[in-house]
Amino acid sequence: MNALYLAVLLTAATPGPKLTATHGSQPVATSAVTGKKDTLVQQFRLRYDHTVLRIPGQSIPVGILTRTAKKVTANTKGYLQGDQGWSKYKVEVQGGSFSNGKIRIAKSTQYQKGDSLTVSVYTRKWFLGGKDKWLLTKKIPYDYEDSISILTTGNIGRAPGGHVQFGIRTWYDNHQFADRWATKKKKLTGFVFAFDGTHLAKSKGDLTIEADPDKISHDQVGLTAMLAKDSVIRDTLRIQLDYIAAYQCKVAAGGDGHDLRVSADVYDDSLIHARLLRIDVSDSVAKKTYHYRVNTNGGSISISSAGGNGLDGRDGLDGASGNPGSDGAVSVDVETTTGPDGTVQTTTNTTQGPGGDGSPGGNGEDGEEGGSGGNGGNIFIRYTPAVTPYLSLIKALSIPGNGGSGGRGGQGGSGGTGGSGNPSGMNGSDGMPGHDGTDGAAGHKGKVVLTAI
Repeated sequence: MNALYLAVLLTAATPGPKLTATHGSQPVATSAVTGKKDTLVQQFRLRYDHTVLRIPGQSIPVGILTRTAKKVTANTKGYLQGDQGWSKYKVEVQGGSFSNGKIRIAKSTQYQKGDSLTVSVYTRKWFLGGKDKWLLTKKIPYDYEDSISILTTGNIGRAPGGHVQFGIRTWYDNHQFADRWATKKKKLTGFVFAFDGTHLAKSKGDLTIEADPDKISHDQVGLTAMLAKDSVIRDTLRIQLDYIAAYQCKVAAGGDGHDLRVSADVYDDSLIHARLLRIDVSDSVAKKTYHYRVNTNGGSISISSAGGNGLDGRDGLDGASGNPGSDGAVSVDVETTTGPDGTVQTTTNTTQGPGGDGSPGGNGEDGEEGGSGGNGGNIFIRYTPAVTPYLSLIKALSIPGNGGSGGRGGQGGSGGTGGSGNPSGMNGSDGMPGHDGTDGAAGHKGKVVLTAI
């Protein structure tokens, strides 16, 4: 049916809209148009893509199917792949907007369970003088969050300081789901989190287990995620720690390394059925104490106190370039003579004096010496006799700082060019380059002392 024929039918008839029974899963809206001699029924059906999640911010492809009393059908372009344009229809959406065959659901923080979009379709005003005609109204139910579950990659850290990459899978009432992963750039908005011995890492955005084991209860940490729209929808991740890790306790200083005092003991953890080293590292200079639990079956710890590297020497300044010599003075001599025939002749003679010599370039500055590296700190380890079989799991390193690099000597300045003249001036000599600074000396290692108590 062409557009003009449909327009005449719509404007000439008196509408008697009514809703018919559903057709499959789609409610059918029917508008009857009656002429003087016979009756012509025009049906309008709105269909939408059921495979697309109907959630705030999502776009849903839609289409309109029409059918005449003679069973002649036509579909709109786009989702229904017909040849009918959208220019003859006016579409209004409560809870969203319509454009080019798609309904865009408005963004919302409300829980949409039981709610729906209301879509109304009218004819547009035609040039023959008709008014907007209501064709159909259809409610499209929202999909709503039914449950959530916390996802992990399977590579879960099970020791203090470990990282856990995680995400949230949101299940909807139509059995579809959407996954979102926590990253540094993308925060998991729409959820509320409760932490137990964990926190979100600022550097990576993933889940980090507290580094201090004293902040962890019963060898377990966890994360509870709740839907912000409805906190009843939630999931909890529990992680049983095993304390198997290659721990690194690195204490670095700007000058000499700090002295560290380490105490080590061992105990049986009945909750995870493992023997653990209890190690405390005290830094009296920084007034900090670091706590560790190390599984004697697979774990280890490296404790280091490093001195700072020496500062690099400053590079010497380059020598200044010499000044150019002055140009020789120019003199002009005009001579006038009278010829035998009485004519006067003028002769001009131009001469230039000798040019000045260029001045020598400045010498480059010597580079400064590099600073000496700081000494490594002393490490004193006191341990109980029960720790003796596991001393190989504790590595202590006193690391001296490297000496700073000597500064580079400055380049000598280039000599000035001689001035032009007769003869030309001599070029100045180049300046001498500066000497490179010597490298600083490396620091010395500190002592590592083990004492049984």
